[in-house]
Amino acid sequence: MILKKEIVEQLSKELSLPFTGIEQDWSIEMANSNRIDDFLKFYQQNDLSEDKKNAVMSIILASYEDFLHENNDLEIGDRWNEIKSILESERAIFADLINYWSLNNEVEEDNLFLITPLVRKLK
Repeated sequence: MILKKEIVEQLSKELSLPFTGIEQDWSIEMANSNRIDDFLKFYQQNDLSEDKKNAVMSIILASYEDFLHENNDLEIGDRWNEIKSILESERAIFADLINYWSLNNEVEEDNLFLITPLVRKLK
């Protein structure tokens, strides 16, 4: 999914992200496992357009992937349940993100994201 430049710029300011404008993959490069709760709070406390919802959820999922890598932790906790609830409640908006992180055609476990098994359960 391609995020609109103006959305990325605006959200970068609102979320105080270290955005430079030369990022190749904004959500991956701006991901921060220590800010997942901030990103979730921002998502829940603001009236966001669909484009902004997608952008914020992109960074939330990338940050959660980082969290799983950093903690070698695949336990499903409150954070994941909160993310899952948002994804399920607005599934139509997040279809592309769910498909991306699901890696539907991949069967080799070594080629999956750590978050992939969790996202696949949403399908």
